[in-house]
Amino acid sequence: MLALASPLGWALPPRAELLPGADPSDWLLIIEADGERQSSELEITPLLRQFAVGRVTMSRVTTPVQQLTRWQIPLHQSNSPANTEVVIAPLKLGNEFTPSLTLPLREAKTAALPQPVAPSPLEMQASLDHQGPLYPGQPVIYRLTLWLPTSMQNPGLSELSSTHFTIRRLGSDEWIAPAQAGLPGRLTRSWLIQAKAAGLWYIDSPRLQGQLIQQGSNPQRLSARAAPLAIRVDKAPATAVASRLTLTQRLEPGTSTEVGEPLIRILTLTMENGDGSQLQLARLMAHQLPTGVQAHPDGEQQQERYREGTLLFEREWRQTLVAENSGKYQLPPIAVPWFSTQSGRIEQASLPAIDLTFLATARPQPESQPPQMPRPESLWWVLLALALRAVQRHGPRWYAFSRLQRTLARHQPEASRKALIHWAALRWQVPYYQLGQLPGAGHNQIRDVLNELERACFAPPAAGQPLQWRPLARALTPHETMAISQLIYLLARLKRRPCD
Repeated sequence: MLALASPLGWALPPRAELLPGADPSDWLLIIEADGERQSSELEITPLLRQFAVGRVTMSRVTTPVQQLTRWQIPLHQSNSPANTEVVIAPLKLGNEFTPSLTLPLREAKTAALPQPVAPSPLEMQASLDHQGPLYPGQPVIYRLTLWLPTSMQNPGLSELSSTHFTIRRLGSDEWIAPAQAGLPGRLTRSWLIQAKAAGLWYIDSPRLQGQLIQQGSNPQRLSARAAPLAIRVDKAPATAVASRLTLTQRLEPGTSTEVGEPLIRILTLTMENGDGSQLQLARLMAHQLPTGVQAHPDGEQQQERYREGTLLFEREWRQTLVAENSGKYQLPPIAVPWFSTQSGRIEQASLPAIDLTFLATARPQPESQPPQMPRPESLWWVLLALALRAVQRHGPRWYAFSRLQRTLARHQPEASRKALIHWAALRWQVPYYQLGQLPGAGHNQIRDVLNELERACFAPPAAGQPLQWRPLARALTPHETMAISQLIYLLARLKRRPCD
C-alpha cells in the first residue's frame, strides 16, 4: 500500500496506485494527496473514455503528523486488444496532476484451468479527530477504519484498551458495502478517549482476527493490527480543562430559617468537553464555612452524556447547614480556576457570598401545648368512609334481603322462594341444594322457611295450615347484619309497592 507518512512541513505531490480486482479486467485505482481536499478537485473525465468507472469513494485520513485525502475508483477494462499496453493519463487534481500509470499486458484468454480469485486488499488505519494541543481530561475521538475483503469470514475486533486513557465506545459501527465484487468493504469504529495524565503515550489499536477464504485452498487464519499512535498530552495550566464550565448554587427552602432547622445548599457544576472527576468541591464547601455553622454532606449525583460532538458532564453536591445560635452568617465566595481550550486562557468560575439568617425559635414547649382534640368534622368524614366501604362490600346482599322481605310482606310464595334462594346464595356462598346442610343449628331455620315456601308453591291449597308470613320474615332477620336487617324488615311492612 501507499506510504502514509511524510516529513513535517513538506507536502508531497499526489500519488497513485493500481490494485488488481477479482477479474483480470477489474482494477482499483487509489489516489492520495496531502491536506484536506474537496471531491470536486479531482477530474476523472479521462477515465470515462477508457474504462467503465464504478462508484468513487473519498475519505480523509488524519494522523498526529499528517492529513491526507484518499480516492478509491473502481475501473473495468473491456474490449481492449490482447498484448496491448493501456496507459492511464495524468488526472488533474486542483493545481496538480497525478502520475500516469500503465496497466500490465492482458494475455489472450485460453482454455486453461481457472485461476483462484485474488483476495481484495486488507488495510487498517487508526487516526485521532483532534487538532492542536491535547490536555488531560480533554476528550478526543479515536477512529479505526478497516477495509475488509469480501472473502473474510468470522471477523472479530477486540476493544481498545490503555492504562493511560479513559476509554468508552462511541456510537455504533459504520459499514459501507463494496462498490462491486472483488473490492473491499469499509468498517469504521470509534472510541472516546481521555488522557489521565500528561506525557507521551503510545496506544495500540484493537486486533482484527478472522479467516481468509481463497478458492482451492484451506481457510487461513488472519490476525492484524493498525500501526500504534503516539499521542502527546501537554500539562494543563490549571487542574480542570474544558471548553465551557459553569458553577451555580441555590439554598432550600431559602436564605433564612429557625435555629435547629436545616438549610440545604446545592452546588451544580456543568462542564463541556472535560473530565468532571478533576474537580472535588465537597472539600471546599466543608472548609469555607463561618464560625457557628455546621455542615453535613447530603449526597451527590452526576450524569454524563455525549451529544452532537460534545461531552456534557453535570455533577450536583448537596450540603446541610445547621446553626447553633440565632443570628446572621455569611457563606464566603467560591472561585474555581479552570483552563479554557477555546480561548487558551485560565478563567475563573465564581460564586458570590450569601448571607444566611437563623431566627430564634418561637414555638411553645410541648408541655405548654393544650391537647388537641379531633374536630367533629373529621369524625363525620371517618364515619362516612366506613359506611361507604360497608355499602360497597355488602350492598348487593342487603338489596337481595330487602327484596326478600318485600315479597314476604306481599304474601307471594313463588317470588319469596326465588328471593330466598338468591339471598342465601349471596349470604353463605352455597348452591340451592346445599341450603339444608349449612353448619350450625340456627341455620336450620333457613331450611324450615324454604320448606314452608315450597309447600305453599307446590302443595294443594287444603294440604295444611295457612302460611304464617310475618313469623317467616322475622325468623330471617337474625341471619343478616344487625340493625340493617331490622330496618329492612320494618320498611318492608310499611311500604307495600309492586315488586321490582
